[in-house]
Amino acid sequence: MSQTVGPAACQGDSFGYEAPGSLEELAAILRSEAGGERTPLFLAGGTDLWVDLRSGKKQANLVIDLKQLPELSGVREREDETGLGALLPIHSLESLPALGREGQALREAASALGSYQVRNRATLGGNLGNGAPTADMAAALIALDAVLELWRPDGSGRRVAVTDFWRGAGKTCLGPQEVICRVWLPRRVGWSSAFLKQGPRRAMDIAIVNAAVSLKTVKGVIADARVALGGAGATPLRPVGAEAALVGQKPSMAIFRRAGELAAEVSDPRGSGRASREYRLSLIPVLTERALTLAAERLTSQDDKKVARVK
Repeated sequence: MSQTVGPAACQGDSFGYEAPGSLEELAAILRSEAGGERTPLFLAGGTDLWVDLRSGKKQANLVIDLKQLPELSGVREREDETGLGALLPIHSLESLPALGREGQALREAASALGSYQVRNRATLGGNLGNGAPTADMAAALIALDAVLELWRPDGSGRRVAVTDFWRGAGKTCLGPQEVICRVWLPRRVGWSSAFLKQGPRRAMDIAIVNAAVSLKTVKGVIADARVALGGAGATPLRPVGAEAALVGQKPSMAIFRRAGELAAEVSDPRGSGRASREYRLSLIPVLTERALTLAAERLTSQDDKKVARVK
């Protein structure tokens, strides 16, 4: 392991690697380490963790590989929600039937993440667990009202609304022994969604800004809306004022443009080597408007079964 990761990433002779086959085994490992000198780092796809270890951004004295845990895998269907295992490869989300029409934003976010090779390795839970404010899965899941199921070794798991998951850049509400077990998506009849991303290149790059939206219309009027942005602040952002401006309105370019302006007003992006603060602020209203337009064009009225076109 130390040869794979690099000597600088491993802290002395105490370095350990564990690959539990069940949550019971994982709990036993964590209980044995409680109060000790080793702090676990959890490995899912490894597309970010190995890079961070090799570069020295993170140091490890215990890596726990989660890939063999069946409880974190697969898709679970309930009457009112769909549960996506945290270990699902990003690529599998691109064409997952269980997402339905209303989950198109998550499909598009999955398709926009990295290269084909990365999407086959990276996992849903891993993308969220990094805490990155530009994580492609983050904005899509906020727009879809997702809830995260978190596991603890003492059995006191909890459910957290995805909007409450991030606490700052690279920071989440996860405790040191908590693991994302599953992502639950509510069944939302009559909704459509969309995701757009702007990066330095057309593919295989971290977003400068991304936007995900979802809309529900009743008799041609927007009855409910969600807007979510990545790269608009230290955490993924849900501009509720922009959402409120949409409700009760007929889909139109003018109302979508206004929602984009309101989203930009509450955004506080930082500048970086990829883009300046000013450029990010200029992108936010544009991507928001375009994503809303795309979602509206996908809407099929529950009354007349005709596609709603933006005029």
